[in-house]
Amino acid sequence: MIFEYIHHDNSREVVHLDTQEPYNEHFERVNSSNKKEFIQSFVAKYRAQSKMVLFDKNHKQLMNYYKERDIGALEGIEAISSDTQLLFFTSGSTGFPVGAFKSRRNLEEEVAVLKGLVTKEKIKKVIVTVPFIHIYGVLAGLLLPMALKDIRLIVKEDFLPYEILEEAEEEETLVVTTPVFIKALAKLSDSPDLSKALFISSTGPLQNSDVATFESKYQTRVMQLFGSTETGGIAYKFSVTELWKPLKKVNIASVEDKLSVESPFISEYIIDEGSEIKPLKQPFVTEDIVEISKSGFKLLGRSNKIIKIAGKRISAIAIENLIESIEGVEKAVVELLYKKELLRSEQILITLQADASVDKRVIKEKISECYGVLTIPFKVKHVDEIKLSAMGKKILF
Repeated sequence: MIFEYIHHDNSREVVHLDTQEPYNEHFERVNSSNKKEFIQSFVAKYRAQSKMVLFDKNHKQLMNYYKERDIGALEGIEAISSDTQLLFFTSGSTGFPVGAFKSRRNLEEEVAVLKGLVTKEKIKKVIVTVPFIHIYGVLAGLLLPMALKDIRLIVKEDFLPYEILEEAEEEETLVVTTPVFIKALAKLSDSPDLSKALFISSTGPLQNSDVATFESKYQTRVMQLFGSTETGGIAYKFSVTELWKPLKKVNIASVEDKLSVESPFISEYIIDEGSEIKPLKQPFVTEDIVEISKSGFKLLGRSNKIIKIAGKRISAIAIENLIESIEGVEKAVVELLYKKELLRSEQILITLQADASVDKRVIKEKISECYGVLTIPFKVKHVDEIKLSAMGKKILF
């Protein structure tokens, strides 16, 4: 693998990754000021099999958590196998981030499966728009290119959408990105032929309409990956389809409509907010509501993000997309809350970032037009800003 780093002035540098480091048995954060430094440090530590902690340095809660604790001294750490090498944290979009330990086996078996999905594309270049602080960025954006070997890895701190088009047009290219970037690319006026490129998207769902527009505009293909920090990759799908297919080596089932997963990619141990190290048993039952068939499964949404409207189960994300189509609304977050003191324990909280106050009646009418009459009580809260994580997820904290 040849690592090519694009500086802010668009000059290019081929960065050598032959630095060697001694093995470090203590869990330490990979401390870097940019992606170039991160990749140099990570590759050296990974090859030495040193233990690493990864998280966004701008996440104040996690930074304080790390500074106040010695990960290697937490109670129960001795139960973790010597093969365990990385500690990732979830995005924390719904609460304090959960830490998930990953062994070298977890990572390398998943990378081998991902490699099998893209090998026939004869990739010569990998472009990465995502940060390397979460599991998706490390797996698809760094370990996968390393496994592909005879490719160029192209990295820039912040790619502009049109720069991706220029890069992806040249040769057989794999673009590792997110739904936010796919949607931004779809809005550009230029539409070069990107039939030699394959786009991988993860960290959140893409609407089928977004995928269809994108693929038609650029004559290319999108592969979506579904998983979590704790489980690793679970499933994938190409182009426009509702059905997800389990990744090789992943076995799925449904337990009370929730997705149950068995796989070699699942973390054996996690750290909860109370700093307690807990084992994860398999099969691991997620909070994802699914409908399983012989051909794969439909992902309906998270158990706490499924709302019943007129007898139908609707994903809160679908409602968020609908509300964001209202004039003046920039971002929306829809949450289903349970309050025992209410006559009806369920209540919907809709948080809006908007140009001006949006009347509840406008929202209710919009939802009713699409899905039927909304009978669950709901509240609307306006905030100055709904922040996005480094991976493009909406965060409220």
